[in-house]
Amino acid sequence: MCCENNPGDGSCCRSAVVRAFREMRACGQPDRYCFEAAVTVFRWHHPETPEPQATTIVSTWVEPPPRWH
Repeated sequence: MCCENNPGDGSCCRSAVVRAFREMRACGQPDRYCFEAAVTVFRWHHPETPEPQATTIVSTWVEPPPRWH
């Protein structure tokens, strides 16, 4: 399910990605699980994006600074 009218940087689904991370974190899930869920949401919208690139994009969108690598 690619984002329609995709600007090319994946930002069309940014709010969904960040929301997945923040809501899981608010429920007390470990940061790693929250991050993996956020990457999964991103890749649902952008299946053509390789996982390393998706990880990089998502890591720039979520807070706190990456601790899951």
